[in-house]
Amino acid sequence: MIKLILVIILFSVGIFMLMNNKLGSPKTVKMLATGMIAISLILLLFSMINTVPAGHVKVATLFGKVQDATYNEGLHIVNPLLSFTIFDLRQKTHKETAGIPAEDKLITKMDVSIQYRTIGDMTPDILRNTGTTGALIQVHLIPKLRSILREQGKGVAVSQDFFKESIQRQLQETLQLGLSEYLAPKGIRVETVLIRDVQLPDVIRTAITETKRREQEVLKQQAELLRFATEQNQKVKQAESELKAAKLEAQKIKELADAEAYKINVINKTLARSPNYIELKKVEQWNGVLPVYTGGNNIPMIDLRNKQ
Repeated sequence: MIKLILVIILFSVGIFMLMNNKLGSPKTVKMLATGMIAISLILLLFSMINTVPAGHVKVATLFGKVQDATYNEGLHIVNPLLSFTIFDLRQKTHKETAGIPAEDKLITKMDVSIQYRTIGDMTPDILRNTGTTGALIQVHLIPKLRSILREQGKGVAVSQDFFKESIQRQLQETLQLGLSEYLAPKGIRVETVLIRDVQLPDVIRTAITETKRREQEVLKQQAELLRFATEQNQKVKQAESELKAAKLEAQKIKELADAEAYKINVINKTLARSPNYIELKKVEQWNGVLPVYTGGNNIPMIDLRNKQ
């Protein structure tokens, strides 16, 4: 609109200067007026050319009235009296952090991402009823998102359940369906709902931390008891092995002694039945000293008694 006003001013001044020769040198005035008219025509031509970038759409208004036709990406020859509002149709993400009360009255903070697109064919209605896409998010998407989250929290018994996969999946599906049905007539297509993070109340996080600490202490004590039991079991097994070895050694000694006794017994019995046994005993008892005797026909006597 500013360009058009400038065009009208330049064109009017140029025509006025051509029609009024008293302003100065006729040649100079004519050249200046011709230049103004040419510039105004060039500006008029440019004001009739409108381009729409990729992934966008423009909505025209004429003296404040929204036009139903939209201008898609590309080059367009338009009425220079039109003014335009541009809408981005590319995928966008809205991130929201909302507090959700469970039935235990504790507030759980949840980070939710909504991936959406503006519906291009509905941009005239958006401009007419709400304004821009940003206004549409503030007026419709955010309040509806928070409302659904609060309603879903009423069905959760305790805040810890928000960590359950089934609860999060159900919440995502409910948000996807509820937001899609509500926002589609408003001009927004909801594509994906993602739950990015869940922050439990401080009192629950403190209790969970304390519980985990106690569990770690119990596990540590159990590991220590297991280690001690293992050591004692090893000592018992070692003692049993040593006792078994001692018994085997004693059994070995006993069996060797029995064998030696049996050997001696067999030898004694065998010698007892031998005619030369007494002679052998005599030989064993002799201390190697020859008897002493004198003259005559005396027969030397040998003492065979045991002199041990």
